[in-house]
Amino acid sequence: MLTKEMQMCTLLKSAKLSRTFPLALMMAMTTWTGPLLAFENVQVHGFINQGYFLSSGNNMYGNSDSNGGTLDFTEIGINGSIQALPNLRLAIQGIYRHAGQTSNEARIDYALLDWTAVEEENYQLGIRLGRVKNPLGFYNDTRDVAFTRPSIFLPQGIYLERSRNLYLGSDGIQFYLNKTTSMGNFSLQVNAGKLDDDVKEVEIAILNYDTPGYLDMNRSYMGKLEFESNSGATRLALSYADIDMDYKPGTGGFFSAGDISFELFILSAQQSFNRFTLTAEYHKQYNIFEGLGPLYPEVNPISENYYLQGDYRFNDQFQATLRYDVAYLNKDDKNGELFTFLTGGPSHAAYSKDYMAGIRWTPNNSWMVQAEYHRIDGTSTLSFADNPDLVSTKQHWNLFALQLSYRF
Repeated sequence: MLTKEMQMCTLLKSAKLSRTFPLALMMAMTTWTGPLLAFENVQVHGFINQGYFLSSGNNMYGNSDSNGGTLDFTEIGINGSIQALPNLRLAIQGIYRHAGQTSNEARIDYALLDWTAVEEENYQLGIRLGRVKNPLGFYNDTRDVAFTRPSIFLPQGIYLERSRNLYLGSDGIQFYLNKTTSMGNFSLQVNAGKLDDDVKEVEIAILNYDTPGYLDMNRSYMGKLEFESNSGATRLALSYADIDMDYKPGTGGFFSAGDISFELFILSAQQSFNRFTLTAEYHKQYNIFEGLGPLYPEVNPISENYYLQGDYRFNDQFQATLRYDVAYLNKDDKNGELFTFLTGGPSHAAYSKDYMAGIRWTPNNSWMVQAEYHRIDGTSTLSFADNPDLVSTKQHWNLFALQLSYRF
C-alpha cells in the first residue's frame, strides 16, 4: 500500500504531465489535510488567482503581445495546519502555478514543524524545521497570496519573477524571536538551509543562454529584523541574504566549473497616514562569479533596485496604487553600454524603469479584483522563457494586467 508521501509525490508528478493540474493538486493536498480534520485546532485554507495580461512589444506570462492578450496565469494554493500541542504546530501548503512559459507545475510551498520553545507575555522564541519561507523584504514570504500584496505584480526590481524559485523558501531551519516593547513590536527571523535548485532562469540570466550544465545549491543564510509600531502605522525592516552555489558544467558547454554567490541587503520602510500609505524598499546585491573560465570575464557587478509606492484607501472596498520601480543589473552601468559590450545584447536589457497605476476592489473578505497599467522603459526584469530572443525585445513597452482572486 502506498504511504501518504508516496501518494502525494505520484499525484504531483502526474500533474506535471497532464492538464489537470488544479484537480491533481487538490487531491494531493487532501491526502495530507484530510486526516487533520479529525483533530481540534485545525485550519484549512486556500486561494485561487486568475490573471489576464495584454502588452506591447514584449511578453509577460505567455503571449501577451498579441491582439487578444493571454490568460496563461493561474495560481491555486491549499494549506492546512494543526496545533498538535500548545507549543507545537504543523503546517503545509501546496501550490499549482501556471505562468506562461516560466512555470507550469505543482509544488510544496512550505511544510514545517513550528516549535515555540519559550513563550512569555511579551517575548516569544521558537524554531521552524522543514521547508520554510525566506524572510526578505515586506512581501517575499507571502508573495503568492494576492490579498497580502499591494498589486498584481510586486515591484520587479526587488521581487523579480524570474528568480522567484531561488528566493521563495529554504529546506532547513528557521529561528524566530518576537519581542513586544513600549515602542512597538520587534521580530527577528534567521534561516539556514538549501534553496530550490529549479533555477533555470537564474542560470540563463548569469550565463546568457541555456547551458548544458546546471547550478548546484550550497547552504545559504537569510535573515530579517523588523519593527512595527504599536499603532501599526510605522514598519521598518532590514533583510540580509548570503546565497552560494556551484556551476556544474555539462558536455559541450563553454564554461568551467565555478562558484557563484550573491550577498544582498534590503531596507524597507512603510508609513501610514490615515487613508494614505507610503512604502519604499531599497535593494543592493553583490554578485560574485569565479572560475567560470576564460569566456566569462570575472566582472562582479553590484545590482541596485528600489521603488516608491503610494496607496490610497477610498473606503473598505476600493484602493488605488501608484508606484515607480527601478532595477539596474549593474549600478555602474545604468545605461547598459558595458552590458552590450560584454554580451552583445541590447543595452535596455540591463535596466528597467516601471511607472505603474492600479486599483483594487475587495467587495468582501473572499473576493478581490485588481487592474493595473504599467509604462516600462527597459527589459531587465523580463522572463527569458517568455522572451527567448533578447535582441527582438522592445525598450519602451506597455502592460495592462487584470486579476480575479478568491480565498477561503
